[in-house]
Amino acid sequence: MTESSQSKRTSSKRRRDSDADAPPSKIRWIASLVAAPVILSILWPAILLVAGYAAWQQWGSHYVAHKYYGVKAEAIRVTSPPEYVRSDIVDTVYQDAAMDKLSLMDQQACAKIASAFSSNAWVRRVVGVRKLAGGRLDVRLEYRQPVAMVHVISRHPDRSGAGFFAIDGEGVLLPDTDFSPSETLRYLHIIVPGAYPTGGVGSEFGDSRVQAAALLAHLLHPYREQLGITSIGVHGDLRQNPVVQLQIAGKNGERWFWGSPPGAEAQTEPPAMMKLQSLIDGAPSDSDLRQVQYATAPLTHPQTAAPTPRIGSASNASTR
Repeated sequence: MTESSQSKRTSSKRRRDSDADAPPSKIRWIASLVAAPVILSILWPAILLVAGYAAWQQWGSHYVAHKYYGVKAEAIRVTSPPEYVRSDIVDTVYQDAAMDKLSLMDQQACAKIASAFSSNAWVRRVVGVRKLAGGRLDVRLEYRQPVAMVHVISRHPDRSGAGFFAIDGEGVLLPDTDFSPSETLRYLHIIVPGAYPTGGVGSEFGDSRVQAAALLAHLLHPYREQLGITSIGVHGDLRQNPVVQLQIAGKNGERWFWGSPPGAEAQTEPPAMMKLQSLIDGAPSDSDLRQVQYATAPLTHPQTAAPTPRIGSASNASTR
């Protein structure tokens, strides 16, 4: 045997020993290279599918939802507002609540739309929201009704003198931009010394005396012209009586002492409806309406050619 042949056998043996001693990770890496084409043929479509689905959820679905199922202002129909609401309710709410970013595919779309409309100062309550065919929306609303103007002395640096704030029967401030100065004469005036709102439009006035007067204004508003009542004021000191005491005045200088606001009467005080009936029946000026006697049945009058209107009659009471 030659030296050359022996050297070759020695080299071959070293290579076999080296392969045997190779670490398992290296062996697996080599095996993966051999099997790579087969694995990738299955793995890559799966990767693309997962990536495509994630991209659709992140961007594509939102694009389609807003392009084809987005809420459009012209597709929103609301309950016809009363004549005293001059602003465009739909346009105002649509802009303020950024409803252009809302999709009808959103499961909470109706709830979000109801919340947006309930935030408007003119809306007292959202009765319901319905999705209709063609991406249309039907929103049923109950509007606030102005019943009084609160007389104040302006605290605004750009305005001086007297002014008025419109409120509803719950004492909530209404947008004064919807009223002209001459229209303030169409409502009862609430005159409370030092009164001034503490909140903004759509919130309560923030003065317990005004809140009490608002309750009475709500009751008297349908009968204002019939009775010739022009204003509501406070009587007495709240430090002596925790319940606000009210008095009303007529256009010819008449005055009647009303007492507690509706729903807050003292135990011996007649309810508000009996006081109102006393006014309708012609209670003389300077009367204390708290002295009206209780009756177990509705008040009646002899039939005449022109009977005295009763409380709640269709000819006098206006519905909200």
